[in-house]
Amino acid sequence: MLKVGLTGNIASGKSIVQSYLEKKGIPVIDADWICHRLMDENEEVIEKVKKLFEGRDIFLEDGRLGRHKIGLIVFADPEKMEALEDILHPLVEERINQFFEENEDEEIVVASVPLLFEENMQNMFDRTVLVCADKKIRLQRLMTRRGYPLEHALERINAQVSQEEKRNMADFIIENNNNLIELETQIEKTLERLWL
Repeated sequence: MLKVGLTGNIASGKSIVQSYLEKKGIPVIDADWICHRLMDENEEVIEKVKKLFEGRDIFLEDGRLGRHKIGLIVFADPEKMEALEDILHPLVEERINQFFEENEDEEIVVASVPLLFEENMQNMFDRTVLVCADKKIRLQRLMTRRGYPLEHALERINAQVSQEEKRNMADFIIENNNNLIELETQIEKTLERLWL
């Protein structure tokens, strides 16, 4: 089984690549989805997060943790970001390893991990694939698709290790500055090369 770590900085198009792989029938697990489940369902995690953000407005009207509200805080406060990651990431790694075990008969499995290099998780994988897009394009996507004001969009982009650094760390790079057809062509080429 080939274990592939898929990553990409915010608004690079990693989710589109992930969807394409899923449509091809490749088992994919998403670290963001794991985090969302943990913050919605894991009582221990919920209590730790409440304690971390004590006195701050982090709740939705129904009493659940508001991930968007938490995002606004942590992307402006690296210490809080690190503390939140310390709560979530050991559990994320555990779940990814479980996913590998569940799919051990598959030829290839993919874990989509936005902070793969930030959290030094590359040793979990046989190959790493980085999705890249120019900073201007990513800023535009964040502002138009997600409605972020410029300042918050920049905070989100600057909170991650730069694409330039990650290019030197990744085994394969998919550029996403053009159209969907070009992107899909690159995904197919990368899939072929993963085995070499």
